[in-house]
Amino acid sequence: MNKILQVKNISKTYNTLNGEIEALKDISIDINEGDFTAIIGSSGCGKSTLFNIIIGLENKDNGIIKKNDNLKIGYMLQEDALLPYLTIFENAMIGLKIQKKDNDENKKYVLNLLKEYGLIEFINKYPKELSGGMKQRVALIRTLATRPDLLLLDEPFSALDYQSRIKVADDVYNIIKKEKKTAIMITHDIGEAISLSQVIYVFSKRPAVVKKKYNIKLPNNINSIEKRKCPEFANYYEKIWSDLDETI
Repeated sequence: MNKILQVKNISKTYNTLNGEIEALKDISIDINEGDFTAIIGSSGCGKSTLFNIIIGLENKDNGIIKKNDNLKIGYMLQEDALLPYLTIFENAMIGLKIQKKDNDENKKYVLNLLKEYGLIEFINKYPKELSGGMKQRVALIRTLATRPDLLLLDEPFSALDYQSRIKVADDVYNIIKKEKKTAIMITHDIGEAISLSQVIYVFSKRPAVVKKKYNIKLPNNINSIEKRKCPEFANYYEKIWSDLDETI
């Protein structure tokens, strides 16, 4: 398979007033084109630090990051981060506007995404008028608008209640697959990771190391909600739970 991103032996230590804090230790992961990959671990173990290093917001101390030439990365944060004074369409266009690419072709592309994923009637509404799940879809479309090859999803459903979280996670997964994007998701939720991902990396407590890698083998012809009912789901859940150093 085509590896679009390779993280090799990445380490990161922070210098603080209380001394050094080692966040990442010799982290290596491979991301294959078209895969949905999850990174799961306890709070504060360095998962978001790895994302920041991948996109260049933080420097690494050691290691190598190899990317496909011209790899475009989109970053979806924990909160939807929609601007309350902009309409839904304006929010979806903001990344393109910042890049000075808000031309007619891209406006049409964004409108098509909003139509395809059930938001076209809300384009002149404001974020406060949408449900949490709808706002997450807008946030995803805003990320997709710049046509990234790889999506980084940092706890994208954590602000939602449990029932909404499962439904919205399935919606987002289906959008990513339909748009043929590669994704890496940080999550604390074991069930979420198993039901959405083809590959799961389990991180240890800080300093994070890759404790285990799982290649998830669940049926491809059912949605993520149905996958939770498969016998294999429970087996993966039990194994990953035992891998984690503390309760999530």
